[in-house]
Amino acid sequence: MTEKLTAAPRPPQSAEEFAAYYELRWRVLREPWSLPRGSERDELEGSAYHLGIFSSGTPMAVGRLHQMDSRKGQIRCMAVDEAYQRRGLGSDILRGLENEARLQDLDQIFLNGRGNAVLFYEKHGYEVVSTGPKFWGIKHFGMLKQL
Repeated sequence: MTEKLTAAPRPPQSAEEFAAYYELRWRVLREPWSLPRGSERDELEGSAYHLGIFSSGTPMAVGRLHQMDSRKGQIRCMAVDEAYQRRGLGSDILRGLENEARLQDLDQIFLNGRGNAVLFYEKHGYEVVSTGPKFWGIKHFGMLKQL
């Protein structure tokens, strides 16, 4: 059994931490599909809430929340370094993003979960509400949680 890690999620605090945060996102979410560096970012980065779990400035897990409208937020770019998967860090990031959504007075969170992550999100109270887009040949599912 893999040992559970506990660390407090927090936003990146320096340019170096942000660079490492984006590097982890690219390495986990884009590199396996031969997507170029830069594809891990989009036009919402500046207005989004970013969260990571860091060890000596190096991210082990990351995620992002942005507001879709006055009541709904979207979680995107959840990634856990392969060396730290199945140790509870993804759950810690998810809870931290949900807490931030509550602070922003949002009542719902939407996300597009990859097929292999649906059970993870369901365990945390998300429901499949649609077949989401297919990105890079990966089937996604639209998922929603009431806060």
